[in-house]
Amino acid sequence: MALTRRLPGWLLMLAVVGCDHGSEPTPPAEDGLTLVRTVAVDVPEPSDLCLDRDGIHAWTVSDQTGRVYRLRLTDGAVVTTLAFVGDDPEGVWQDPADGSLFVAEERLRQIVHLDAEGNELGRVSVAGLGGDANSGLEGLTSSPVTGRFHVVNEKDPALLLGVAPDGTVLDSRTVTFVADLSGIAWDAAAGRLWVVSDESAQVAMIDLAGNPLVTYDIAVDKAEGIAVNPANGHVYVISDSASRLYEYTRP
Repeated sequence: MALTRRLPGWLLMLAVVGCDHGSEPTPPAEDGLTLVRTVAVDVPEPSDLCLDRDGIHAWTVSDQTGRVYRLRLTDGAVVTTLAFVGDDPEGVWQDPADGSLFVAEERLRQIVHLDAEGNELGRVSVAGLGGDANSGLEGLTSSPVTGRFHVVNEKDPALLLGVAPDGTVLDSRTVTFVADLSGIAWDAAAGRLWVVSDESAQVAMIDLAGNPLVTYDIAVDKAEGIAVNPANGHVYVISDSASRLYEYTRP
């Protein structure tokens, strides 16, 4: 079943990029991120993170409860819990055009489209993904530059995927500079992607082909989601095991 909604025009302009499995350069490391605050989040095992279009809230999912939550960034308080209950949600992204949400289901290898109340509008399967059931889709975002979803497969192998609204994989890149991929975000100011690795305890800015541009070490256990505020450049990371949200400034 295709995603049943009126798609923004930029999601319909799909530019196919060929697969590139060449060797990756060693990413340059910069001075560390500066921690602004860390707050507890009343969500068990939060996974993935995306900023709300209002800039003062964020969205996360719980792979324990299967629910989707809206958080206040300043104190981590849950202000909204959607009606949707997923199978194993691991990724979330909000469409800034209409406020609807897209959820990545890890075991099902599906992207689910929800309205603002959590009613399901449609879902698609991401074609051709195999491997272990618990090493699948871990995060998603989207970009007006590429007109596609950017989705990460956790490991075995770690993949950066470009996915069309109908679930077709338009490009696939094996990522080797980190041990796994646990979240992804679009940086509108830089026109780049950010990823977070749980096992490597790193965040990285990457280009659209998946090449690392800069990496930062983070002292976050089980980092499962990342978001970037294009207005001030702040980077947000959420911890699955600690149920905590970390806010950083970049050097």
